[in-house]
Parts: sequence; C-alpha cells; structure tokens
Amino acid sequence: MGTLIKAELRKMLCKKSVLITWVASLFLGMLLIHNGTISEIYADAFYKSYGYTPIMGLIMFMILSGAYTVEYDSNMSDLINTTENGKKKLVIAKGIGAGIAASIVNLSLVIIIYLDGIRKANFKDLDMPIKNLWYFKGANSNLNVLQMMIIVIITVIIGSFFFSQLGLYLSAISKSASMPFVFGGLIMGIPYILENILPSKFIVITPLWGMMSSQLIKYNASLWVIVIQGIIFIVSYLIFPRLTYNAFTKENKK
Repeated sequence: MGTLIKAELRKMLCKKSVLITWVASLFLGMLLIHNGTISEIYADAFYKSYGYTPIMGLIMFMILSGAYTVEYDSNMSDLINTTENGKKKLVIAKGIGAGIAASIVNLSLVIIIYLDGIRKANFKDLDMPIKNLWYFKGANSNLNVLQMMIIVIITVIIGSFFFSQLGLYLSAISKSASMPFVFGGLIMGIPYILENILPSKFIVITPLWGMMSSQLIKYNASLWVIVIQGIIFIVSYLIFPRLTYNAFTKENKK
C-alpha cells in the first residue's frame, strides 16, 4: 500500500504544469505582504492567505482532475479491476495520496505567506491578540496571532482532504479532466466570490471557510457552525471514498 501511495503522490505532484504553477505561486506568495506596523503585517498575512485560496484551488484541482481519467485512458483500470483487492487498494491509495498532495500544496502556500509576515515583523509580537488586527476587527476571539496561524494550518490539512476526496469522486464519474477541474473549482470558489455579495451567515458553513478557519473567527461563527463544519468533513471522508469506489468500478463494468 505504501508503494501505491508513493506512486500516486509522484503522479499527482510531478506533473510539469503542476510544478511550474506551484513554484511560481510560492515565489509570488513571498512578495504579497506589505511592510508596515507589526499589527498591519500580521493582518495582511491573514488577509493574503485567504485571498490566495483561488490559487490553492487552481493547483489542487490541476492535481486531482486527471486522477481517474488517466486510468480510463490507459486502460489500466481493466487490469486493476480483475481483483476486488486491487480495486480497493487503488481507491484507498489515490484517496490518501490525493489528500497528502493537496495538503502539501496548500500548506506550502499558506506557510510561505505566514513566514514572510513573521520575518517582516522580525519575529515579534506573535502573542498579539488577533482582535487588535484590522482584519479581525469586531471579532470576539481571545486567540493570539500564533494560535490563529496554527489553527489555520490544521484546518487547511482537514479541508485539503475534503476537497481531494471531492475531486477524486468528480474524476471517477467523468472521463474528462475538465469536469472535476471546473465543478470542483466552483464548489471551492463560489463562497470566495459571493462573500462580498451575500451576508456571512449564508457562507459560514461552506467547506472553504471550514478550511480557512480564520474566516470563521473573523465573522464570529457560533459553536454550532463549527460543529456542522466538523460533521461535513467527517461525513465526506466516509462517503466520498465509497462513492468514488462505486463509480470507478461501475465505469469498468459497462
């Protein structure tokens, strides 16, 4: 199983288009934070890390869009599907590999922005309450900058696994790489686009805000919203792999 997961990771992360976009995005991420007071720098770091989510989605669904279409195009799925064990192992390996790949990409983009902010603040005042930052103006949280960064890093991992399982399912039900890229991108991007149009109460339970948890804190999301977010993620981890397995094996019975 470990060999299969490593193979899937290499296939997903070592595509030329993915590597070029990823590296370019990392370099751009190091240039986003403006100089200013320490509070302005940290506020900008949270602002820019959320603003970078379209780039995260772009790279993530570039990775995921062809996850199963490659198997269909190469006819490898017929060989893999000769045994039940082979089917299950492939789906599990792709699920784990995709989650790890998405987490690596998204974490690297968030962390590069945070580290640039910390560097420009000369590693000072990481214990500053986030409610002192303009980005969190009106927030009731008692979290400090470092705590908020750590929480976002954790939820980025959780959210990356959600979107990876969604992307794999979309790839499994389509022989076209464009479908998971377009529809997965829309599911992730629509909340970002509608944030300035709709009240936050309509967007607060979206997976994007669950992944970028700084948004939940910024808009004073209630405990029940956070619980719902957790339920959405847990249920998706249980349901999407099963749906993906069924779609992949069904496709090859036609």
